[in-house]
Amino acid sequence: MIRSGPRFILSLACCALLSACAISQPAPPAGEKQLSSISVSQAIEDEQLAELETIESSQAIDSKQLVRWGGTIASVTNRPDGSTLLEIVSRPLYRDGRPIHDDRSDGRFLALVDTFLDPEIVSAGRDMTVLGNLTGKVSGTVGESIYLFPIVNVDDYRFWKPTLTVQPGHFTHWNRYPPFGQADPFRRDWPFGSRLDRPSRH
Repeated sequence: MIRSGPRFILSLACCALLSACAISQPAPPAGEKQLSSISVSQAIEDEQLAELETIESSQAIDSKQLVRWGGTIASVTNRPDGSTLLEIVSRPLYRDGRPIHDDRSDGRFLALVDTFLDPEIVSAGRDMTVLGNLTGKVSGTVGESIYLFPIVNVDDYRFWKPTLTVQPGHFTHWNRYPPFGQADPFRRDWPFGSRLDRPSRH
């Protein structure tokens, strides 16, 4: 039996709205906390942001500057105290918090996580988004270049699985779909062929 009527339609609309709200929540969530709009490059240039001697110094700073930054992990360092330091190449984020791969980067930053992360699982090249307090910056190197890394003491984080991207050229017959051509876009994907696949008779 198919239900219809205003009440049923209203229920469907509410479900769709709740689903949309759930999807639009960025990860990791900040809850009621106010996020800072400062970017990685701005933090590097910010003269008010303390330049620290060591990473350990950042753990003693009570910062109220909450940021959500993300990107691609460049290196993972497991520290003697059980924490993990990640160097991350920053990337712009989608609304859900996933890093965008479009050859843009705002710089690099260090994310200090107060637990052990296995480098066989959390490895270079993996995408990650972190939520935490910006506590300062510390001098390091990228290759042979001196580099100032902003430091984030991480409260929450999210790893992202790679997304499958199919290039348009993978389906070479798609661009010939009417009215742009003659072939059915699925003619090579079905167990039977179209008349266009059959040899011509002379």
